[in-house]
Amino acid sequence: MAKPFIVVWEGLDGAGKTTLMNKVREKLAEKGYSVATYKTPSDSPTGAFAKTYGNDPGVDPLTRMLLFLANTSDDSKRMRELVSEKTDFLFIDRYYLCSIVYGLAFLRTSGTQVGEEELETTIRLFEKLGEQVFLKPDLYVIVDAPEEDRVKRLKRKESQGGVESELERDLRMQNNVRFFYKAFAQLKDGQVIWIMNLEGRLEESADRLSAEIISRARKVG
Repeated sequence: MAKPFIVVWEGLDGAGKTTLMNKVREKLAEKGYSVATYKTPSDSPTGAFAKTYGNDPGVDPLTRMLLFLANTSDDSKRMRELVSEKTDFLFIDRYYLCSIVYGLAFLRTSGTQVGEEELETTIRLFEKLGEQVFLKPDLYVIVDAPEEDRVKRLKRKESQGGVESELERDLRMQNNVRFFYKAFAQLKDGQVIWIMNLEGRLEESADRLSAEIISRARKVG
């Protein structure tokens, strides 16, 4: 491919986004493609601070959103190094979109009146301010799941030593996350794949997604 095809993976907590992303990566590797991945928040200084202080229950929604935005901006330097290497795809596991969507969802859950207009304004503002910083995604994959499946995955995560946060379990919060991701999908029509990641359908979903990603990448490159 002429240049790396950049795919940003987003989704609700417990939707199985990272598991699905890794399975698609395996499918692409089997077909001979090279795939680099990057996950935010990272272990960089801004990532570590966002994960500790930003996830403190006492931190207000706006501060939290700005902390995670700072990390995705700062970590773009690292991502650019991956893009400069010879690779066909770069998969980013949550990017600046996540910081904005979750920030607005948290504000909405906390009682602030925000909606599609605020999402569009914020997205356009940060894309403009960060046009020399952020990588420009070619495609977004937004992973959703039925609530029953989402809860099962969160419980599995907890049983395996993962830590569930109150916001991950909060149905109202997650519905607000879904609301803003859907608004983004309408805003970026044609650049988003929305997938319902059902329990027991991982292979099928990964096969379908890998084929679609390859098809879109070939059209671009």
